[in-house]
Amino acid sequence: MHVRVAPRAHPRVLNAALILTCAVTVAWVAGCRSDPSDQITAEWMLDPSPPVAGGELVARVALRDNAQRPVVGAKLHLEGQMSHPGMMPVLSDLIERGNGNYEAHLKLTMAGDWVLVLTGEIPGGARITKQIELPGVRTAG
Repeated sequence: MHVRVAPRAHPRVLNAALILTCAVTVAWVAGCRSDPSDQITAEWMLDPSPPVAGGELVARVALRDNAQRPVVGAKLHLEGQMSHPGMMPVLSDLIERGNGNYEAHLKLTMAGDWVLVLTGEIPGGARITKQIELPGVRTAG
């Protein structure tokens, strides 16, 4: 089959083809760059809540995919960071407790503002990063 386009229609057809090609390319590139972290939700449960400096903090994290199915088999690491530079982070690996639930034990070393950063790898090799802010952690007593 052969299609012939009238000479006056050429610029419009070329512009439409160019716009369509650009739109498809942008959509394809965006799909290739999707962040696996966007596909996973993390529900945080802290004990005690609010956290206390100097004592043990148990951080429980429930990972779910977009369909709310548990994410099992993840290899996760938790880092507690003070919000100001120069402080050593506190570190812990998370232990899987089943059904997409993970647990870590940390000791927040001093009062102040903290950020917990969860990093790791989910099955299939995708990397994830999640975080939660802990403002105004106080000392016990």
